[in-house]
Amino acid sequence: MKQDPIHSQLLNSHTLFQNHPAISQALAPHAQTKVYEKDDVVLRHGDAATSLWLVLNGWVKLTRQTPDGKESIVGLCTEGDVFGEAALFSHANYPYHAQTLSAQTKLAAIPAGVIRKLISENATLSGSIMALLNAHTSQAQLKLEQMSTMSAAQRLGCFLLRLCHTQANGKKTLQIPVEKHILAAYLGMKPETLSRSQQQLKPLGIAVAGHDITVDTIEKLRDFVCNSCSESGSCETEAVD
Repeated sequence: MKQDPIHSQLLNSHTLFQNHPAISQALAPHAQTKVYEKDDVVLRHGDAATSLWLVLNGWVKLTRQTPDGKESIVGLCTEGDVFGEAALFSHANYPYHAQTLSAQTKLAAIPAGVIRKLISENATLSGSIMALLNAHTSQAQLKLEQMSTMSAAQRLGCFLLRLCHTQANGKKTLQIPVEKHILAAYLGMKPETLSRSQQQLKPLGIAVAGHDITVDTIEKLRDFVCNSCSESGSCETEAVD
């Protein structure tokens, strides 16, 4: 793992601190960027929450595990995401295990004491953090809803719509960033169900070749997915052309 100081402009480019250069400048002397290889452990469930983590690039898997060895994927984080929110509270522990899914995953670690002090002094940052926590709660509630209201193919389609939002380009060619068994577990299905779901999306113009997926007409995919979601009409993925 390579560790370096962070420049305030890099912090300011992250969604949490966009348009708040003064906050980024105050944080920069205390934060560190860390570059991980694939499958590196970032933090462990139950560790003292000493840092708030920002994803600058790459992918991170958040998991919980039962005593008998069953693993549950509670989150997949990529560029612009935040994890380790327990660091916002005194004497807290991380509620999950974090592990990188891609090589050269770049993260920024902000010491818990520093971020808590800035929150107490800056109403703007406090508001941003509250909005972040609210968004995470809403996402968890939405995922639970989708497990009961959407078919497996629709849940896969929703994930692809979110990739379109983050990897948007004119051809709508996407790259699945994680192994299929990990994606299947995250979406609440078995790997063979994921494969069948990919086949079910073909009539909508979804072509799958390994980790590469092409979405011919995003409107067809959106119609297939969003009619079964309570966020229809207000979801950020609906801004994708």
